[in-house]
Amino acid sequence: MLEPLLESEPKEKILLYLHTHGESYPSEIARTLGLYVNTVQYQLLKLEGGGVLYSKLKGRIRLFGFNPRYPFKRELEALLVKALSFVPEEELDRLYRPRLRPRLTGKPLP
Repeated sequence: MLEPLLESEPKEKILLYLHTHGESYPSEIARTLGLYVNTVQYQLLKLEGGGVLYSKLKGRIRLFGFNPRYPFKRELEALLVKALSFVPEEELDRLYRPRLRPRLTGKPLP
């Protein structure tokens, strides 16, 4: 049951991203984390196949999120919280802290 979790660095980044942002779609995750979309899609589908994530269609976009029925969901979230405590502050701000308000029009990206 834990095999889909313990394989690669992109998978870890994706899980941390979903933990901090909730539902998301592959291209947004890839853009934020600086990964290829194919890599993100592959990992998301693998996690979904293992029962860790669920997906649903919203219009033409497939959203992914944590499966509330996954037997180790609480333990996984505790592990992700612990892992986030070891992420450097700069990387934490850049990748894993969701924006609480929209960016001002015309403001350049950092």
